[in-house]
Amino acid sequence: MAKHLNPLQKEFLIRRYRNNPQISIDDFCTANGVTPQSLKKWMKQYDEGGGLEGLARADSGIRDVLPAGVDRTEEAYKREILRLRIENERLKKNYTVKTNEDGGLEYVRLREKSSKS
Repeated sequence: MAKHLNPLQKEFLIRRYRNNPQISIDDFCTANGVTPQSLKKWMKQYDEGGGLEGLARADSGIRDVLPAGVDRTEEAYKREILRLRIENERLKKNYTVKTNEDGGLEYVRLREKSSKS
């Protein structure tokens, strides 16, 4: 049971345990190879520290998991997902957004529409 888990793995176990209320903490921990004391400590860090960020503060190994400068809050993840979805839709429609010389944004077609006449 002496394995080291990174903050993402700890968060995964916390969410799995909380989504399965019918299993005891002892049975859950035995099945997942962690001690009940560790899981309780992680849940406390998770709740009091603001989620993954709370686990990351307690574990300096987070740098191995996420690149430097990444905002680790849940809202930041949601914003990034939304930004990527919007960018994906634009690319599907052959558009992208570029900054013009004035610093403004403009929509640019990546390819000209083919004229099938």
